[in-house]
Amino acid sequence: MKSPYFDISQPLMEKWKSQLDQLSADKQRLESWLFVQASGVLFVGKTGELIILKKDFFRMPVYDMTRSIGLFCGFWGLRYKVLVDSAHSMKVIIYKADAVERRLQRASKKFLHCYLCYPFGLSATTFLHEVGCRWKRDGRVPHEIGIALGYPLKDVWGFMGFRKCHCQGSCGWQIFGDPQYSMNMRARFDEARKTAVGLLNAA
Repeated sequence: MKSPYFDISQPLMEKWKSQLDQLSADKQRLESWLFVQASGVLFVGKTGELIILKKDFFRMPVYDMTRSIGLFCGFWGLRYKVLVDSAHSMKVIIYKADAVERRLQRASKKFLHCYLCYPFGLSATTFLHEVGCRWKRDGRVPHEIGIALGYPLKDVWGFMGFRKCHCQGSCGWQIFGDPQYSMNMRARFDEARKTAVGLLNAA
């Protein structure tokens, strides 16, 4: 399957699908779902993806779910972090560590360290650990997670009220910077998702 944004290695895809066929039905369903959910990270350069796994949907022990996520990420060269594990769901971010660290370097030091009180010298690991701690402490998602999700920084800071600008629309998130840039980014994410579904359905 061709895409205007990427060309997936057929041997790698065939290897993954071959491994997928050897799994139990529950694990196949989970890995296939992860493949679609993480498609933006896998194929179009999205920094990370926040994934919410409903425990009553997958009906797998937490250990098995976490192990499956780890094996999936290991195959595709990604990392993951369980941010919140509650009675009904797990909130997990699947991400590229080097991409998150580049984003942290570009992020406003004033906003990140002075306003939000994050320590200096953050790595992807320490940043996401702190995001998870704050989420569990406050009971709501810290919006600065948008840094690790690859959203335009102007949109992240604007949504948090740190920049004096007006919302110019939405495309899955609120836009406070260049609307065309954000909309093009969203189109790439949507294309990646469609392609992932197509690859799964291909014979």
